[in-house]
Amino acid sequence: MGGSIATKATEIACNDNTLGAKIQGLIVIDVVEGTAIEALPFMENIVKNRPSSFKDPQSAIQWA
Repeated sequence: MGGSIATKATEIACNDNTLGAKIQGLIVIDVVEGTAIEALPFMENIVKNRPSSFKDPQSAIQWA
């Protein structure tokens, strides 16, 4: 449900002229439940190694 919440929050923020102007995109990566459960032992390492920011949108797209 996290992706759904992030999408709705982004939609609401984009309707706000101040905050919406700062949002350039939203990437939602989701997996099916079985795959998610199998991946749980590796999630801590994945989260620790993900970038905290990107220099530009193209860099974010390449990472994703």
